[in-house]
Amino acid sequence: MSAKQGADYTGVTISTWWEWARTLPDFPKPLRISTRCTRWRRGEIDEFLESRRKA
Repeated sequence: MSAKQGADYTGVTISTWWEWARTLPDFPKPLRISTRCTRWRRGEIDEFLESRRKA
């Protein structure tokens, strides 16, 4: 999923999404498709959210 899709999926702003990607060590690593195209795996995002709920 794209950053926008991920932000919508998690209910945060796109700037928060990128802040998480930059600062949270347990946030899923992005897949670089090209220099201007970054994607995340939905399953990894679900695992991240679940780990945050348990904590």
